[in-house]
Amino acid sequence: MKVVIAAILVIGVIRFVLTIVGLPNSVVKYASMSVIIAAGAIYFAIASSTNKERLKNAYLLILPYMIVEVAALGFTWATGRETIFHTAEYSLGSGIALHTAGHFIGGLTWEPLFLFLVMEIVWGIYTLGRRVFLRPGPTSA
Repeated sequence: MKVVIAAILVIGVIRFVLTIVGLPNSVVKYASMSVIIAAGAIYFAIASSTNKERLKNAYLLILPYMIVEVAALGFTWATGRETIFHTAEYSLGSGIALHTAGHFIGGLTWEPLFLFLVMEIVWGIYTLGRRVFLRPGPTSA
């Protein structure tokens, strides 16, 4: 988990730096924290043995994302300088204050819960697949 958390933070910082140095958003968007979160969610959905572990892991996957998002939005709020973190397609037209609050609140509530739901679905499909494909065949006497 530490490696995945570090990867999310590193990609978030890279994304921030790329947007600050002036690269177009069409390029910066490929430095995606979401891809790392998705890969981590799939891995930890299967690797976690209990629902409680998956819920904890969902929060651990979202927290570094939320930290980067809120920090980058705070930068935009403080400086007035637009970054990829607060563009029309990501802010849904909301102001910087609402967008920042939304990420902070969402990062502590519905975002990890939604990720937990996705992880539960992945775990369910994985478990069902193992039962179907690894079940012992009929024995002959």
